[in-house]
Amino acid sequence: MKINVDAGHGTNTAGKRTPPMPINLDIDNDNKIDIKKGEQYREHYANVGVASILVEELKRCGFDTMQTGFNDDDPSDDPDTALSVRQTAIANGKCDYSISIHFNAVGDGNSFNSGEGIGVFIHDKYAGQSEKLAKIVLKHLAQGTKQMNRGVSKQSLAMCNCNALKTKAAILCELAFMTNEKEATTMMASKAFWKESAQEICKGICEYTGYDKSISLRKKEVE
Repeated sequence: MKINVDAGHGTNTAGKRTPPMPINLDIDNDNKIDIKKGEQYREHYANVGVASILVEELKRCGFDTMQTGFNDDDPSDDPDTALSVRQTAIANGKCDYSISIHFNAVGDGNSFNSGEGIGVFIHDKYAGQSEKLAKIVLKHLAQGTKQMNRGVSKQSLAMCNCNALKTKAAILCELAFMTNEKEATTMMASKAFWKESAQEICKGICEYTGYDKSISLRKKEVE
C-alpha cells in the first residue's frame, strides 16, 4: 500500500505567510529564537514540518511512501511544484492514497483575525473513496489540541482529484489558521503541534486501512 504525502506550496510562494508575528517564537523548545517578533512565517515551512514527520510515522507503520512538494525536512529550498506536475507524479507513482498538508488563511494576510479551526477537504466531483478517509482523519485530528472543527468540505481542489491522481482517495488537511494569532503562534509555529498532527493523521490512515498501529509500536519498543 503506497501513500503520497504532499507539502503544500513552496519556499517562496507569494502570500503564503502569517501576518507579522507579535512575539519571538521558539518552534522546537530548544531555547533559541526561530521567528523574531515582526517576522512573517512561511506556510510551506510548517507544511514540511508536518509532512516530514508524517512520512516517518507512515514508514514506521509499514506503509510505502512517496513525497511531493518537498524532498527532505529542510523547507528552505523547495520550488513551488505545479499542481499538474504533482498530480502526474502521484499517478505515475501508483499511489493508493494522497494526503496534502496545509495551513489555512482568511482576510488580507496583513493582520490577524478570528478565522480558526481544522478542516479536511475532498474533491466535489472526483472524490473516489475520500469522504470516509476524510471523516476518520478529522476525527483523530479533533481529539488533539482543542480547535473549532470545520468538518469535511467538498471543493474542486487539484490535490483531492482522485481521477487525475489515480488514487482510491485523496484529502487535503487544513490544520490551523495562519491568520489567527493563537493558532499561528501556538500551533503552526510549534514542532510539538506538527508531531501531534502527523501522528493523528497517521492514526486515521491506519484506522481507515484496517492496519493495527500497535504492531509498529511494539516493534519500536523491541528495537
